[in-house]
Amino acid sequence: MNPRVSPDGRSLAWIGWNHPDMPWDATELCVGSVDGGPHRVLLSGASTCQAEWRDDGSLYAVTDPTGWWNIHLVGVDGTARDLTPVPLEFGDATWKIGATFFAVAGGRIASVYGTADERRLGILDAPATAGSLRDVGGDYTHWAPALSGRGSHVVGVAASPLRPYEVVRVDLDTGAREVLSSGKPVPGDAELPTPEAVTVGGVHAHLYAPSSGGGPAPYVVFVHGGPTSSAPPVFDLEIAYFTSRGIGVAEVNYGGSTGYGRAYRERLRRSWGVVDVRDCETVARWLLDTGRAGKVAIRGGSAGGWTSMAALVHSDVFCGAVSHYGISDPEHWAAETHDFESRYLDGLIGPLPETRQRYVDRSPELHAERASGPALLLHGLEDKVVDPAQSERFAAALARHGHRWAYLTFEGEQHGWRREETIVRALEAELAFYGIVFGFPTPEVPPLKLEGGVS
Repeated sequence: MNPRVSPDGRSLAWIGWNHPDMPWDATELCVGSVDGGPHRVLLSGASTCQAEWRDDGSLYAVTDPTGWWNIHLVGVDGTARDLTPVPLEFGDATWKIGATFFAVAGGRIASVYGTADERRLGILDAPATAGSLRDVGGDYTHWAPALSGRGSHVVGVAASPLRPYEVVRVDLDTGAREVLSSGKPVPGDAELPTPEAVTVGGVHAHLYAPSSGGGPAPYVVFVHGGPTSSAPPVFDLEIAYFTSRGIGVAEVNYGGSTGYGRAYRERLRRSWGVVDVRDCETVARWLLDTGRAGKVAIRGGSAGGWTSMAALVHSDVFCGAVSHYGISDPEHWAAETHDFESRYLDGLIGPLPETRQRYVDRSPELHAERASGPALLLHGLEDKVVDPAQSERFAAALARHGHRWAYLTFEGEQHGWRREETIVRALEAELAFYGIVFGFPTPEVPPLKLEGGVS
């Protein structure tokens, strides 16, 4: 991924990796001639997510031999010097090619950095030597890995809890910021929830209180996908949709999430379906014990759908679960999914067939009889990442054991909702589901019928 031609046009740098590693596990920073022939590996073992040439043939690279994705100066002989030796992330999991966590502009480095709680924009004015960052991020709390620099300016994409993502140009000399994208109609600040960052038993989460106060409220634990990813506290109308209707939201950055260093990320290694479930349960029980919540449900998409279904059957704290295009049986998924993730489960659960019993033990589908409440399953019929059969089989398993469920499918949708009518229907169905499990009327949305028994 991320090939870069050297300034003299003679060399190419790129980042590669081999199964069963994912690019956030271990990569190789490679350099070769554009004319072909053998290549050299400058860095290996750590996770490198971006590299850019310098005029002298060395490179700047974001890599994590210290356990944090820091910016390094990498010589032609492969020696690397950390220019940002702090316990903060200057990179992230590279789920997509082309991410630019830093940009060189006028001899300076502009970089996004921080944690999953706040990702700032900083400047290294003398990048050849290690030094402190000069922050130019303003009141934006999350800068995306989409930086481009030239001369004395850098352009990026940034957001905050009260402002949607905007294209922003920053003057590196003065720190002045200019919004380049057109404005969007958004609700007033009073209608938007403000996130509260909490750490509960070592688990990171962002809480969004419901608009209605006065006693314990129903809460939903939001589980991000990936699972090697994170949920940033930014403007999110989906969250506001629920908080404005009296439902609190707790976004959990469970063990395995990015933004808190490699050690936190690798808490999930060989423990997917265990650590993620336990961390979500830890936050849910804290909400209940502190009187913030009266009941707690759980929801997520893709890998978050997996955790939601696994929590429903491996914990008794959740009164219901919503899965958007989730994984219900990992062994089937490993055989069905696309190449990029085809060996992902080697690190998340273990290699097959040697550790097959773990797959059996953790499968929501194979333990549906333990469900602590009903489930709402939603799936696009053209999903090539998680086959719709994953939701179908979980629904059938719930039915066999007398539990309640609803299964909605969407023609033309793939792995994630893209059509307006799908987004509306999915949100309304989810609200109707919460009305059922939390016990309040939802007359503004179409009713949802749960199939099956009485659980």
